[in-house]
Amino acid sequence: MFLHGCLPDPSNEQLNQVTNIPNIYSIEDFKNLGLKIGEKYDSDDLPGALSVYWGFWKDVDADEGSARFQSLGGSVGGMRDFEIRFYASHPDAVKYGTKFAINATGPDAVLTKKESLWAEGIKNRRTSGGPDGSPLPKYGGYVIYGNLILLCEGVTLDQSTQTCSNLIRNLDQ
Repeated sequence: MFLHGCLPDPSNEQLNQVTNIPNIYSIEDFKNLGLKIGEKYDSDDLPGALSVYWGFWKDVDADEGSARFQSLGGSVGGMRDFEIRFYASHPDAVKYGTKFAINATGPDAVLTKKESLWAEGIKNRRTSGGPDGSPLPKYGGYVIYGNLILLCEGVTLDQSTQTCSNLIRNLDQ
């Protein structure tokens, strides 16, 4: 019993930011998990992307450290936002998508259409709550997993990576 308490909890394990696996995922895989599609974006101007979706998923393992939770000051029932970018392969996701994911996430995320590398869906990448009423980034980070780039809700990279990990863990069950 004592040893059990010292072992890592697999439900809390986080993905690496980049994971090269041969799996090829589609939006159907996420719909089967219960992801609710909010919008399908026009991905013509996002190099190498096959499709991009924005949606919500109820994360029963979620903590309440999300950007939305903090800006609303109350529970959001475990619902988390995701932007899922599909590519033909893992190498394509890394090669074509990395700089665009960096531009859209983290504390230095570009949240204005004029300055963003890819402005489609930018309104869904921001949340309110800046000290002067300015928008804050909704996605603290991203992961590249197989042929996907996931932008995941969270204030920090660590929270965002945990949110992505929770989704992927359910996807691969």
